[in-house]
Amino acid sequence: MMNESTIKFIISRVIENDKDAAEEAKQNKADDFYKGRKMAYYEILDTIKNEMDVRDADLKQLGLDIDLEKEFL
Repeated sequence: MMNESTIKFIISRVIENDKDAAEEAKQNKADDFYKGRKMAYYEILDTIKNEMDVRDADLKQLGLDIDLEKEFL
């Protein structure tokens, strides 16, 4: 079973990957690959955030107390 610090680490890595994908999408506006990559990371984070919220997890402690749409779309 994963402990909380492992879950927090994984979430932080996905957030960093999403930030990188968003930046690459900005730099490569005409390339659908980068747009799709950015959207995939957004969908992953949105799913994780929703599942953690339903389970009453502390979103702030997990680094998910952010507006994903504003931050990454």
